[in-house]
Amino acid sequence: MLYLVALLIPPLALLLCGKPIQAILSAVLWVIAWITSVIFGAGFIMWVILAIWSIMVVKDRNTKKLIEEARRDD
Repeated sequence: MLYLVALLIPPLALLLCGKPIQAILSAVLWVIAWITSVIFGAGFIMWVILAIWSIMVVKDRNTKKLIEEARRDD
């Protein structure tokens, strides 16, 4: 579910992962991407970069959870 949020609304996914500073930076870049896509039609590339960034953060969060669970089981 969080991967879908990361794909559609990258700043929200970063905020839900507990990364508020990254979420603010991503929100600013996301707004710039929307403005440039409306005016110039070139904001899609920036949106893809933001989506990839937030997906990587979500994946890292999930990996850290798995590692912590494995350590508790030992």
